[in-house]
Amino acid sequence: MNLLKNKKILIALVFFVILYFLLSFIVAFTAFSIGEETYKFSPSDLGISYEEIQIQLDNSYISTWWVPSSSEVTVIMLHGLRSQKASPEMLEKIKIFNDKGFSVIAIDFRNHGLSGEGNFTFGTDEINDVYTTVNYFYENKGLKSFGIWGFSYGATTALFSGLEFYNQTSNVELLGIFAESPYLDLLEVFTDQVAYRTPLNKNLANLLKPGTIFLTNLVFDFNFNSIEKTFDNKNEISFPTVVVSCANDEIVPASQSRKIAEILGPNATYEEFNNCNSHGGTLNSDPERYHKILENLFK
Repeated sequence: MNLLKNKKILIALVFFVILYFLLSFIVAFTAFSIGEETYKFSPSDLGISYEEIQIQLDNSYISTWWVPSSSEVTVIMLHGLRSQKASPEMLEKIKIFNDKGFSVIAIDFRNHGLSGEGNFTFGTDEINDVYTTVNYFYENKGLKSFGIWGFSYGATTALFSGLEFYNQTSNVELLGIFAESPYLDLLEVFTDQVAYRTPLNKNLANLLKPGTIFLTNLVFDFNFNSIEKTFDNKNEISFPTVVVSCANDEIVPASQSRKIAEILGPNATYEEFNNCNSHGGTLNSDPERYHKILENLFK
C-alpha cells in the first residue's frame, strides 16, 4: 500500500515538474518570438518624400528610411518590440518630426521588419544597430547632429546607446534622448503579461521566474537580468534625456521607467502622463505636452 502511495506521489511530482518547466518555457519562448509580418506602409503614404537605404553589415543588414529636411538636426527613430519602422504608430511619429522640420532616420532593428537577422538581446547588443546607422549617415550624408527617439524596446536601446555614444562614434554630437516607456526588469514585464493573458494569477506567474531564467539561459543563451545589470553597471548619462511613461501602463510599469530616470542621474528627467493607461499612449493622452517635450529637447 505504501509503495503504491509513494508511486502516486512520485508521479504527481514528476507531472508538476514537467508542467512547471513547460510553462516556464512558454514564457521564455513568448519573449523571443518576434514574428515575420512586415507592413507595406511607407512615408509616401503620408505624402512625405524619403529614401530607402540598406546598410550592409558583415553578416546582415539594417533597413532604414532617410527623410531629409532643411534642419541640421536628425532624429533617429527606434521602434518597439515586434514592431517596425512601417507600423502605423511609427509613421505617426515620423510625420510629427517631419512637420516640425526635423530630418528623420527610421530603422528596422535586426530581426524586425525588412532588416536582416542578428543577435536579439532586448537592447544590449542592438545598440550596435544605432552606432552603425549614425556612422553610416555621417560618412555618406555628412550628418553631424543627432537626437534619438525610442519607444519601449527602442527606448531602452536608445538609453544604452547614449551611455557609450562617444566611445562608438566620432565627429558627431548627440543633442538628447527621448525614451518612451523603457523597461528595467524585463522578467517582470513578461511574467506580468503571462498573468494578464493566461489563467495564472500574478503570484503563480512569479513562481515561474526561476524556471524562465534557467531555460532562457539554456535555450537562448540570454540572461533576463542583463538589462537591469547594464543600467546598474554604467555611469550616469551625459546627454539631456527625457524618460516618459503612462501612469497606468499595462505592459511596462511606470515605476520601472521612473527608476531608470533616477539611475541615469541629473541629466535625465522623468515625465509621467497621468491621464494615460496604455503602452504607448502618452501622445494621445496629452498631445500638447508631448510636443512641447520633444521641441524643448531637440531644439
